Amino acid sequence: MSETNLQDWVGRSATATETADGERATRLATLLGHDGDKAAPLFPLGHWLHFSEDDVPMSELGADGHAALGGFMPPVPLPRRMWAGSDLTFHAPILPGQSIERTTTIESITEKTGSTGPLCFVVLRHEITADGTLATTDGHTIVYREATEAPAGSAAKPPREDSPAPEGWDWVKSVRPNEVTLFRYSALTFNSHRIHYDYPYVTEVEGYPGLVTHGPLTATLLLDAFMSTHPEAVVREYRFTAKSPLFVNEQIHLVGRETEPGIHELQAIAPGGKTAIAATVTMKN
Repeated sequence: MSETNLQDWVGRSATATETADGERATRLATLLGHDGDKAAPLFPLGHWLHFSEDDVPMSELGADGHAALGGFMPPVPLPRRMWAGSDLTFHAPILPGQSIERTTTIESITEKTGSTGPLCFVVLRHEITADGTLATTDGHTIVYREATEAPAGSAAKPPREDSPAPEGWDWVKSVRPNEVTLFRYSALTFNSHRIHYDYPYVTEVEGYPGLVTHGPLTATLLLDAFMSTHPEAVVREYRFTAKSPLFVNEQIHLVGRETEPGIHELQAIAPGGKTAIAATVTMKN
């Protein structure tokens, strides 16, 4: 795929330090429809509100709005990127005001060929400490793919029609993220990826039918729905895989069921019944 040996980037590490921000935590709570508490522990995925990859000078952003590749991240010669999934373990809560440090290591880089052409999977391991105590480990997989050619406006389509809530689950919650939801989440995470806010770009350049709902936003909505229906649960592990994209103003069914004691299967289901995100929650004993 490239004359550059991408494997030279495997094993590289970088460390960043911030202060856990209670204000950001309350804004995430507002986004999720809850009352915020600046003194409460961060939502289990609250570290995603910190350490933004796109927090670089404007001159260092790529055409898609993300930080350009070739520095810490390998110069993958494929221009389209998506969050493919995460494997998280929560060791200890993070409290507002604590010093949080994230050490990121590139664990693997795998080049494949799929039905849409070349793909490249980059797996990162984030270790987040709070005041020196390990709080979260986050295995984050990014997938890169080739660009798709889309004549101007040809990909633009209205949101897919709603479908009935699926049966056979212990609980179902339905949500419909709109443009304001996507804007607020991008602002909270300082995510400048244009597929989430630039309609001409996402439809005419990347070939999607509409603004793409952030994968981590959907994963956050899914975990929040689980925690809302299990208020006494303490989550130890959360694993999710993105199966297909979701788009702004589409109805998403968030569903879950217990598969064995302390283990729950979760899904975010797109219009038409297709699984957009498949996830597993394991609770602490």
